[in-house]
Amino acid sequence: MHAVSEIEGATRPLWVWDLPTRLFHWLLVAAVLTALATEFIAPASWLNWHIAAGYTIATLLLFRLVWALFGSEYSRVASFLYRPRQVIAYLRALLALRPPRHVGHNPAGAAMILALFAVLAGLVVTGFIVLGGQEKQGPFAGVTSFAVGSGVRGLHNLLAYALMAMAVAHLAGVFADERLHKSGLVRAMITGWKRVPARLSVRSARPARALAAALLFAALFAPAVGALALLSRLPPRGVPAMTPDSVWAGECGSCHEAFHPSLLPRASWATIMAGLRDHFGEDASLPPAAAAEIAAFLQAYAAEAWDSKAARLLANVAPADPLRITAAPFWVRRHRRIDPAAFTAPPVKAKSNCAACHRDAATGRFDAQAILLPTPAASGALP
Repeated sequence: MHAVSEIEGATRPLWVWDLPTRLFHWLLVAAVLTALATEFIAPASWLNWHIAAGYTIATLLLFRLVWALFGSEYSRVASFLYRPRQVIAYLRALLALRPPRHVGHNPAGAAMILALFAVLAGLVVTGFIVLGGQEKQGPFAGVTSFAVGSGVRGLHNLLAYALMAMAVAHLAGVFADERLHKSGLVRAMITGWKRVPARLSVRSARPARALAAALLFAALFAPAVGALALLSRLPPRGVPAMTPDSVWAGECGSCHEAFHPSLLPRASWATIMAGLRDHFGEDASLPPAAAAEIAAFLQAYAAEAWDSKAARLLANVAPADPLRITAAPFWVRRHRRIDPAAFTAPPVKAKSNCAACHRDAATGRFDAQAILLPTPAASGALP
């Protein structure tokens, strides 16, 4: 670790950041921006981009861990590990507008980077859990319940907000360094060359050990990918293999969409089947044998039998209208940004026409990636 106390004085260019470190930095910036944009700005149907950003961040963090051991001098972990008292002393000097210069990361910047990496690692892990538990997708889908995924979602969001706050602080630190030292920090992360005090004596920099880094990265990456691939082959937890009943599909589907049984709890289905003579204003009476078969099918695969997001959240029916899926608080909240006119215009025509926007409605999954809002429904977006 190299530092001098002078802020003013002649400077000279010094090659500090190697190409892999610079590529890592900007790829991480792109991946983080993509993750944040697809979480807070883009519609839910962009979930695949969010997942891809998460996998990219995980891969980059693994690479940086390896490169911290085998990279060139100022990419190695030994160059940016400082004791807490060193960080505090640097911050005090910074407040006095006389922070010492450092060739590589200064103590405050190093502490911020380590904290950023910890938060990013936390986001990756919690993201896997949320994806598996809530969405029943990804490698943790077979081992994570909806309750766990839903509980971890709050932590995932908290870490995302912390990341944004830390990114702002990081940018403020870069700005301060540029103002006080004029070291060309941003340019250095593009070209690799940084301006340092001319009088600063720098010991011979250790070269990168690319082959050793590649071998260790492969030794860590391959098993990790293999483990995730094996986990991804497990059937999603709480998603039973349901074979559609032909009588249910034929009788219910002849008048409207045959709603997936998981979209209402058993009590609601029992009430509906007991009142077919007045089925939402129409007589939908069925032969006793057909009605009994449909009732048994709906009871077997009602919301209580599923651990999916739709089943868990739609099971909380509206007390004043417990038989109508579109009256459930979750349904209303989820569709609040859709223009009401879109539900009556072609090709949707009715709020109950789930398949008009959810291409996987028949499966009961309602994956975010399967959402396709037709015109004029596209004037809104699911949050």
